[in-house]
Amino acid sequence: MATWDAATSQRLVSGAAALGVALDAAQVDKLAQYLALLQTWNRKINLTAITEARAVVELHFLDSLAVAPLVRDCATLIDVGAGAGFPGAVLAIALPHLRVTAIDGVAKKVAFLQTLKRTLAPNLEPLHVRDEQIERAFDAAVSRATWDPPEWLMHGSRLVAPGGVLVAMQTAEAPELDAPVGFRRAPAVAYEVGGAARRLQPFRRE
Repeated sequence: MATWDAATSQRLVSGAAALGVALDAAQVDKLAQYLALLQTWNRKINLTAITEARAVVELHFLDSLAVAPLVRDCATLIDVGAGAGFPGAVLAIALPHLRVTAIDGVAKKVAFLQTLKRTLAPNLEPLHVRDEQIERAFDAAVSRATWDPPEWLMHGSRLVAPGGVLVAMQTAEAPELDAPVGFRRAPAVAYEVGGAARRLQPFRRE
């Protein structure tokens, strides 16, 4: 299994910069440690099928970091169905001022997120709950792959505070989404990771 090297660090830094995210050396080191933890835990529980260092950078870390410019001015964010921490735990490392609540219905995945909190991201709040059990609102809400984007908007809209942002992560060819009731569409963000065209569609709560 390929490990982290200087070329991997450079790809992460340059890829993040292309997305509008500046990573310092400490953050790069934390993401390298994240990869090591992911590889170790993945031998015991199924967190991701992608474990090779460069592939994790391309397909998990950079895809997660694409969200950062949309939530940079937020104080709180919820990642629903956080799994191995994409995008929530990555955003917690990239934006240390952001309080990230990462929820998942699988206890073993939440245990992994707790390890990330203890070792890398003290601003991460992992919770073993379902989204309907959450009774507070956040400045931002995101989910990467738990539902198709239209269904995610139905689940996520109630979790966003007035003036907050609801983010849908899509493939570039996916149909345009209708704004949920009480939200207005913000400009979409196009980007590319791992040679695949992607799109973020934010909606602002009015």
